[in-house]
Amino acid sequence: MSKVLKKSLLLSIILIIGLVFIAACGNTQDNNVQEKEKAPENKQVEEKKEVDFPKRNINISIPFGAGGGTDQVGRILAGLAEKNSGVNWVCTNDIGGAGALAMGNIAKSTPDGYNLLFITSNISVLKHMGHTELNYENFEPIIAVNTDPAALIVRSDSGWNTLEDFIAAAKEKRLKVQTGAAGGLWQVGALAMKNALNLDLNIIPSGTGGAPAAPALLGKQVDAIAIAPNEALSGLKTGEFKVLVSLGRDRSALGPDAPTMVELGYPDITAQAVRAFYAPKGTPPEVVKKLHDMLKAAVESKEYPEYMESTGSTVNYMNTEDLVKYLEWEFEAYKKLLAFAGL
Repeated sequence: MSKVLKKSLLLSIILIIGLVFIAACGNTQDNNVQEKEKAPENKQVEEKKEVDFPKRNINISIPFGAGGGTDQVGRILAGLAEKNSGVNWVCTNDIGGAGALAMGNIAKSTPDGYNLLFITSNISVLKHMGHTELNYENFEPIIAVNTDPAALIVRSDSGWNTLEDFIAAAKEKRLKVQTGAAGGLWQVGALAMKNALNLDLNIIPSGTGGAPAAPALLGKQVDAIAIAPNEALSGLKTGEFKVLVSLGRDRSALGPDAPTMVELGYPDITAQAVRAFYAPKGTPPEVVKKLHDMLKAAVESKEYPEYMESTGSTVNYMNTEDLVKYLEWEFEAYKKLLAFAGL
């Protein structure tokens, strides 16, 4: 092969390689342009997702009767959340099975964020008791907003100033103690306390929750009640009632002089209601986050802490992640409480 031919062949090869390289660069630039053109479109889709909820009323299922602690807290938060969402938050009292009915209804609801459950720690109790196959794992936990302990409350004219006085009286005759809903945490706590103290008490559950207990005590139909102190707020504020012992981890703000069962040497006798919102399982994460953010704004409002302080309740905010961790602990802790209760 002549030198001239070799040179021509080499130039041809270089030219071909150059053309291939230019074409490749052109395709890359085209792809980059296409990606840039798509980016704003994708961003618009994300932004649309963010602002697309809620578009209609949000329904809240409250498992207990009107006037009880859960009903009070649920309704005040619903009213505050309306200001952040632009839609109505409609509360309904779905009473039955200490929360099992409401849990079942919401679990079957469309997972779109428009039907929520607002319930106490009964969500960690009812499955252990065989009242439902559902527990927190069958829902999307959203946010915890409040904690209230159960407490043993008596009339101030009963002559009982301490738990020891109550125990002495209970050994003389069988005392009647009314609690919250049958199968609920207040009943479980009362039964556990009764067994831990080795007392023969007549534990009387309510059909609707804690609300009927205070009127029953005021009317001397029962000797004591085991409910959240804020459910007996009027009697405690007027001095007609007094707290003898708290079943929470901490003392009650409405009975700060009364010890806890933990202080008295019973570490497993704790019954406190952590109230939280739940959505049906499968609700999209972005909807859960939007619900969390709207409810968090309500919790952080000026009105909510003021209301809670006025009722002797405790604000206890937990975000979604922290709430799930707490529920994992609570589910096992209340298994022990049920054992003490003999259930």
